[in-house]
Amino acid sequence: MTSDVIALVRNEPDIPTVVEGMIAFGEALRMVEAGPGARHLYDSEGRLLVSIEAPELVRVPGEVERLLGPQLAERVRLPTWWVEVRAAAGMPEARRIARRFAEDIVHWQGGTVWPAEETR
Repeated sequence: MTSDVIALVRNEPDIPTVVEGMIAFGEALRMVEAGPGARHLYDSEGRLLVSIEAPELVRVPGEVERLLGPQLAERVRLPTWWVEVRAAAGMPEARRIARRFAEDIVHWQGGTVWPAEETR
């Protein structure tokens, strides 16, 4: 089973730039386009670690609360960009990379990550 992380960011995300930054800071990753706006991240052995879905703009009031709960919705201003990140099953390294990507994109774009680190 995959492990999902959601990044909710204030500004339109630039996924390739964030991944390239991760690579520049030492992550051994290869990024491949996986459809319009989506990316796959592979490790140095060619194993798929992470799938990053195309960002979606959320404008509908109540939508974040409906999907992720009221506590998270209180921390998010609309409109927000929803970026879904999936780590491959059974690979602790994939979970770490997915979390790092979500935290990095929130660092640069502003926003929040679900689930919060302490609840995982």
